[in-house]
Amino acid sequence: MISVDEGGTKTGIRFRDGCFFLFAGAFLLAAGVVGGILIGIYAYHGGPSGNKMQVECLVQSSNSVNKQTTAVPQQTTQKPINHPTNPTNCSVCNKRDPFISSIDYELFAPLTGKEMQRVRSELISRGIIDNTLGSNITVQSNYLTTIDIHTPNKADVLKYKYGNGVYPGRHATATVYRGGVLPPDIMEYVIGPLDKGDSLQITPVTMPGENAFTVRNIDDVEVNTIFKVLRPIEAVLLPLVRESFDNADFQSGDLHWLPHQGPPGLNGKIREVKLQVHLNPGMKDGDEHTLDMLPLALIVNTTSQNSNDWNIYNFHYLNQGPFATAQDLLQAYNRGTIRKLKLPSGYRDTVAKRYYTGRDDSKPLRANANIPSPRTYEPKGPRYTIKGHTIGWMGWSFEVTTRMMRGPAIFDVKFKNQRVSYEIALNDIVLIYGSDSFERENMFYTDALYGIGSYSGTIPGVDCPEHGNLIDTSYYDFSTGKAVTTKSICIFESDGEGPLWRHKANGYQSGLRDSCLIVRIGSRIGNYDYFVEFHFKLDGNLATKVKATGLIATSFWDKDNPNHGNLSTDDSPEARDPFGFRVGDYSHGMIHDHMFGFKVDLDVLDPMNSFEVIHFKSGEVVDAFKKMKPSIKTKPKYFRYNHTRYLEYETVQTESGFRVNPMAPKYMTVVNENHRNKWGAKRGYAIVPMTSATQTMVDAHPAMNAISFSKYNCAVTKRKESEPYLNSLFDAHRMENTKGDFSRLLDGENIVNEDLVTWVTVGVVHIPSSEDMPMTIAIESGFVLKPFNFFDTTEVYDQLQVYNGQDGDVQHPPAFTPCLENN
Repeated sequence: MISVDEGGTKTGIRFRDGCFFLFAGAFLLAAGVVGGILIGIYAYHGGPSGNKMQVECLVQSSNSVNKQTTAVPQQTTQKPINHPTNPTNCSVCNKRDPFISSIDYELFAPLTGKEMQRVRSELISRGIIDNTLGSNITVQSNYLTTIDIHTPNKADVLKYKYGNGVYPGRHATATVYRGGVLPPDIMEYVIGPLDKGDSLQITPVTMPGENAFTVRNIDDVEVNTIFKVLRPIEAVLLPLVRESFDNADFQSGDLHWLPHQGPPGLNGKIREVKLQVHLNPGMKDGDEHTLDMLPLALIVNTTSQNSNDWNIYNFHYLNQGPFATAQDLLQAYNRGTIRKLKLPSGYRDTVAKRYYTGRDDSKPLRANANIPSPRTYEPKGPRYTIKGHTIGWMGWSFEVTTRMMRGPAIFDVKFKNQRVSYEIALNDIVLIYGSDSFERENMFYTDALYGIGSYSGTIPGVDCPEHGNLIDTSYYDFSTGKAVTTKSICIFESDGEGPLWRHKANGYQSGLRDSCLIVRIGSRIGNYDYFVEFHFKLDGNLATKVKATGLIATSFWDKDNPNHGNLSTDDSPEARDPFGFRVGDYSHGMIHDHMFGFKVDLDVLDPMNSFEVIHFKSGEVVDAFKKMKPSIKTKPKYFRYNHTRYLEYETVQTESGFRVNPMAPKYMTVVNENHRNKWGAKRGYAIVPMTSATQTMVDAHPAMNAISFSKYNCAVTKRKESEPYLNSLFDAHRMENTKGDFSRLLDGENIVNEDLVTWVTVGVVHIPSSEDMPMTIAIESGFVLKPFNFFDTTEVYDQLQVYNGQDGDVQHPPAFTPCLENN
């Protein structure tokens, strides 16, 4: 530590001093590590629940890369400067509370617990439902299954909001399963007003017998009764079950029946519930594990109101059957006349571990994985406001709600006080599966029948950003007779972290950083988790996105299936079949789709709109003129080529449906013929599907009668109060005799200068692969509503832009000053 300079003089520090500095350095290093850990702990924020989050403050030095130092636009490729931390300069963020108290009426907000209780009490007092709950409800009861917010007539809403109309009041729609009447049926009622006086009106929406009791969803009332009926069958099959399924039995806690194998019949007259055995160690916690299905299934006929009359038949084992009784199946098994399966010893003990979704301790952490990922925060608080369920942000205003059965919706959407849409609402999610197994062949679901809007809250740190805010959703729990209210609607402003627009020229550079308001609503339906998001952009664009994640539905992978190919017909018969890929030891990922059907009621400035399709075409130059100037018979000489791109404009006259075809691109627009922009164009909004699947199932498939809406990416009809949804909730269970076929909406009515509804369907096809085990990474689709000649220019220049011109004109958005966020 001591050296000698050129003059022979000793320089440097003495050994004793060096030891001191080494010790001091080590101490400071250790203190820094401990301090960093403590800061990290206190900096963590698990979501919008009131915890504190500390944000490191940075000193903005005078030579910041963001500061303009010359009138000439900067040309730089250097990285942004990391300024030193200076905690003494750290100020607390001036947090703005986005919530505004209000006593205003809310027509569309989810029902409150008090409102649901009032509905239930009124139905009991009128003798419409029994005063029974929980295990006392049977298939012979009259019981209330759902209560939803009922949307008033649009004309009444518009008169109230924009005219001299009276307040319509809040109403509920109630669905009652009437197992105690003859013949048993399903009734729907509108009940209200819930917030005007003591008197309630109850108006039937359906006629007695219109919806047979046999088309109801498969609920716990029926399932619990089925499980009791199956107990003697389980005892008969116990030798087969133990030998085949690693010594499992139905009392062990990990072997169960899964009753949701698609629709319980085709015609709505006979109700046949198919059940399959599966390994599900999480059943005790209410989880529906669908990754370990086993090749044993049967059918229970539950058509009768008396469970003593329920028949059990069509027993199948490894696709072998049908056997009329459990005894017949066991006899064939014992005789060795059918193929057998024997899971390896200890296999069932591995299920929970194989599909555990926490960190895999057998793998090393990725480099820097212990460093927190980036976060967004608001140095001066949210720029949006929340007034009940009415949201405002940067010129946008709208009301958000959820419905227990149909899911999320937004109403009365305006941009800069100009009306854009009356309603954008998810109506249904449909899935059609394919599988080479008796248990899961042609499995088909319409999720609205089971309730898209049964929300259970958010996952902290996952569903909603730390700076987001949550508002209430609610649904009715028929077993308890009470409302379940959770904070499941997440509202936040997202940093786009890139340009909404930009241009870099020789004389100037300019742009605007992107940001948008996002309303995100997530729910779980069985094995799948879904998110619906509404993205409000600064320029008037409004995107609706849907995401699917969670557990895939699998079937049993039978390696000895005689239907499998061989090496002469397929190079991978051990890994795939015509219906998908093997994704586990005994798991097959079934092909399927997710189709999301939306009601999109655009009111461009007012309800009276038309639907115009702009076809993007190519052909001979003369073709471009033949509609708008038919007198042109030859190509004008100034055209160098004989062929060109051109547009054809079509005002659609009657109700129609359209499919996206990449070889025939088109713009689908809703326009107001009575309002034009500065340049004479009809003001409108374009409907632009994102990358989306189109329904490819042939019309001959029985399910298509129930989901015929999915044949179109966009359909347009005249709006009617009698056509509130794109399908009937119960048609999936009466496919041969549907009552809500979408074709009934497309009945040829005039749609020029009328109040229109567009029905938009987007989706994804899913071919599961091994990467979908144990969880599917979120897949996404959606559509965008894009201003189309709605404005005279790009509608963003009423905000501060980034502008840096050589004439000395320099502009910047509000300065971003780091601060300590204290929620």
